[in-house]
Amino acid sequence: MTSEADTVAEMSPFANTLTNWKKEIINSFIIVDEKSNRKMNTAIVENRNKSIKLLKHASNGYLNWERFRNRILYTLNEDTTFYYTSIRKNGK
Repeated sequence: MTSEADTVAEMSPFANTLTNWKKEIINSFIIVDEKSNRKMNTAIVENRNKSIKLLKHASNGYLNWERFRNRILYTLNEDTTFYYTSIRKNGK
């Protein structure tokens, strides 16, 4: 009796991929931090990539690379704040 995996040609390469990457696939489900039950994922990176794409789209293109880079760094930095008036270093 033949199994369904033997009759579907696409299943053989898929089964080989699962076999070759078995250790990595299992490790992707293992909890990294036992205290907070956190799993490793790429959510932060994906969020930042999306933020950069949205900024690029909303700006209608930047001609100056340094200005675009600085805008991205400013936008992604959670510790930054902005002021309506300039802050002078001499305190006046």
